[in-house]
Amino acid sequence: MTTAYIADTGVFVRCGGPGNEKFQRLRRAVRQAGVSLIVPQRVYEELGGDPTAEAYPSGDIPYPKGFQEGWIVVADELDYTDPLVSTVMDDTRRWIANETETDRDEDTVEKADTALIGLAAQLLDAGKSDDVVLLTSLPTSQPGTPQRRCSRGMASRGESSTAT
Repeated sequence: MTTAYIADTGVFVRCGGPGNEKFQRLRRAVRQAGVSLIVPQRVYEELGGDPTAEAYPSGDIPYPKGFQEGWIVVADELDYTDPLVSTVMDDTRRWIANETETDRDEDTVEKADTALIGLAAQLLDAGKSDDVVLLTSLPTSQPGTPQRRCSRGMASRGESSTAT
């Protein structure tokens, strides 16, 4: 069974830069586990990793070593033409806007938030992973937290189960 670990921007922001002990603990834990944290292209852009990105054009990513060492990996671009990917992303955007305490209009929901769910669905549907763990910095008690564990077979039904 393969498990993909998808990380949101907040995980890295909360850990601080490479000189921070929290960041180093994250690095050690991921490397010792022999896994990589996968970030969608949108998260990579939020971290400043794409100088041509419209929303975050800094290109001055504070975590280059994580990418160089391979414990942080940028996922392939999402296939928005895949009906499953586009549907779960649309459903997630609507759910965040309507069912959480964010009081955000559907059009203002962060694209990176929906990209996390889209990437999970894409990995599961393509058989690249049997299990997905979404890592965010949001407390699990906060409504709308996408900190979930998804298993293959659930993606096609648009379901997930809370991480244990």
